Amino acid sequence: MLTSHEFTILEILNELQEAMDPINERRIKFINKIRHDVSTKPEFLFARVSAENKARILLNNKAGYLSESDLDHFLNLCNTELVPPNQYSIKLRDIETITRFQLSFIGQNRKLMADSLESTNEWIKRLWEQTDDYSSLTRFWNENQVPGAGMGLPTMILYLKDSSRFNVWLPFLNKGISIFTGEKISSKRNADNYIKFNETVNRGLREPFNLKPQEIDYILFRINAEASFRS
Repeated sequence: MLTSHEFTILEILNELQEAMDPINERRIKFINKIRHDVSTKPEFLFARVSAENKARILLNNKAGYLSESDLDHFLNLCNTELVPPNQYSIKLRDIETITRFQLSFIGQNRKLMADSLESTNEWIKRLWEQTDDYSSLTRFWNENQVPGAGMGLPTMILYLKDSSRFNVWLPFLNKGISIFTGEKISSKRNADNYIKFNETVNRGLREPFNLKPQEIDYILFRINAEASFRS
């Protein structure tokens, strides 16, 4: 029979093990619950996949030549989702919303991109068509010619180009994967940090849980929301 002292040591060892192993049982249950309740539902996935495919068609046909209304339509497609009204509900809304990546593709950010439409078009075309993805991304952030684009627009283009490799990068998604894995990832805009973000997401979340690309940002959003609620 264990003494109270031995129980304390055992608890400490368990906590240390959990700290060293980012995918512990509690976290596995948390992710599996989100998947069961929301992110593997056919309607959830269909809304995202359908919008992404329409966005790809638009880029294939018009990358570099988007009108302002085309840009509006493209950014709406990027932001389309069908989710519960809040983190406490598992019932999906009755209609799609333009909320997937929060403020990244709406409001002032969208206006700034539209006001710089020539540069926005030029960089969308480069990111979509060039094969040196990380070099293009470095030039995009270094030259800083698309106000409002931030982290979201260029990484969204890469995600649409190859969602099996790339993930959309935003501060709240960066925070989510850092919370989940315990790895510190800077949100300073450069290719090295994006590479680390991508590798951490893919190694720490996508691959262990065999996630579909469309699930990843929602799960990271929920991780971040849960951490904020508990803090």
